[in-house]
Amino acid sequence: MSWPRRHHWQAEGLRLRRQPLAWMAFSALFLVLLASAIAVGLDARAWRAAAAQDAAVFTAQRAQAAQRLQPPGPANAIATYQLGRGELGGTRMPVRAGLALGVQRLDVLPARLKASLDSRHVDARDQGPLRNPLLTESGLPGLPAMVALLVPLVALLLCAGWLQEEREQGRLGLLRVQSTHGMAPLLIAALGWRLLGLWALTAAATLPALALDPGASLPVAMQWLGALAAFCAPWVLLGGLLSCLPGSGATAMLAALGLWLALTFAVPAGLLLLAEQQAPTPSRLQSIVAIRAAQHDSEDREQALAQAWYAAHPEIAAQLPAVWPASFAVRALDQDLALEPLSVERAESRIAQAELLSRWSWLSPGLALVLIGEVLAGTDVHSHVRYLAQVEAFEQRWRDFLLPAVMARQGLSAAQLAALPRPGPVAAP
Repeated sequence: MSWPRRHHWQAEGLRLRRQPLAWMAFSALFLVLLASAIAVGLDARAWRAAAAQDAAVFTAQRAQAAQRLQPPGPANAIATYQLGRGELGGTRMPVRAGLALGVQRLDVLPARLKASLDSRHVDARDQGPLRNPLLTESGLPGLPAMVALLVPLVALLLCAGWLQEEREQGRLGLLRVQSTHGMAPLLIAALGWRLLGLWALTAAATLPALALDPGASLPVAMQWLGALAAFCAPWVLLGGLLSCLPGSGATAMLAALGLWLALTFAVPAGLLLLAEQQAPTPSRLQSIVAIRAAQHDSEDREQALAQAWYAAHPEIAAQLPAVWPASFAVRALDQDLALEPLSVERAESRIAQAELLSRWSWLSPGLALVLIGEVLAGTDVHSHVRYLAQVEAFEQRWRDFLLPAVMARQGLSAAQLAALPRPGPVAAP
C-alpha cells in the first residue's frame, strides 16, 4: 500500500527527529553560533556605548586643552599646534543598524581616524587590497563568516549521503515500493525538513547578536533571516543532488567536502585575485616611495612653502623665516597635496574591487552572506570610502580653523577654543 504524499513529510520529519547524528550536529552548530553571536553582540554594544560618549569626551578634552593654553605668543602657538595634532580631532566611522553582523571589520579597517595638522596619509595605516572577508586579519571570524564556514558542513553532512545510506541499509527498495510517485516526493520532503531545521536553528542562534545590539532594528533582522534562508537553500540542494549520484555514502561525503572547500575558500580566493588584477591597488612599496619623496621634497622647500602660504593669506602677518611648528604645518599641507593622487587611486581601486566581488559573489554563497552582513553593518568598502571622504572634509575645516593661529605665532584664545570644529554625529546612509 502506497503512502499519500502528505504522509511523506510526516514520515521524513519523524525520521529526522529520531536520527542521533542530526541532533549532535544541530546541537554543536547551535552552541558555536550562539557563542559567536553573543560575542559580536557585546562588541557592537560596546562600540555604540563608546560612540554615545564621544560628545562628553570631546567636551572634557577641550576643557583640558583650555587649561594648557597660554597668553598669545610663540609658546601658545606651540600649544595650539599640539592641540591640532591631538585627540580632539578624533572621528568615528558611522555604522548601520546591523552592526553586529560586521563589527569585526572595525578591528581591521581604520575606523577611528583623526583630523590633524600633521599628514594622515603619512601616518595612517594603508587599507591595501581587499582580503578574503571570510577570514579577518586578526581575531576570530565574524558571525556571518562563522555561519558561512559551519552551516554548509552540517547541511552536507545531513543531506549528501541520504539516498546512499538508504541503499546501503537495504531500505531503498522498500521506499520505492511504498511511494507510487517515485523517490522525488520523498527526497523533497527529506530536504525540506533539513532546510527548515537548519534555517530555524541558525536564525535562533544568530538573532541574539542583534538583540544585544541596542541599535539593531526589525527590518535588519528580517533582512538577515532572508539572507540566511537564501544561504542555506543552495547547500541543502547541493547535498541532495550529491545524494542522487551513484556510488557509496563515503564517496558522496568526500565530494561534499571538496565542494565545501571549493565554494568557501577557492572561489573567494579566485575572485579576489581577479579583482586585484582588474583593479590593482598601489603597492605598499609604491606608497612608501611616494611618501618618502613627498617628505624630502617638502623639507627641501620648507621656507618657500611657508612664504607661499603667507602670500595666499595676506590677513596673517608673515613670520619669516618660518620656524617650528609653522614650518612643519606647511610641510604637512604639501605632503597631503602630493599624496592625494595616490589616495584617490587607492580608493577607486578598492571600490572597483568591491563591485567586482559583489557582482560575482553568487558563485560562493558564503562570500555573498558575509558581504550582505557587512552592508547591513555599514562596514563594507563603500561605507568606509565614504567615511574617509567625511574625514577629509572635516580635516579641511579643522585646519582652516587652527592653522592661521599657528602661522601667526599667536595661538588660540580660550574664546576661540570654544568654537573649535568637531565632527557631528553622522548616520551611515
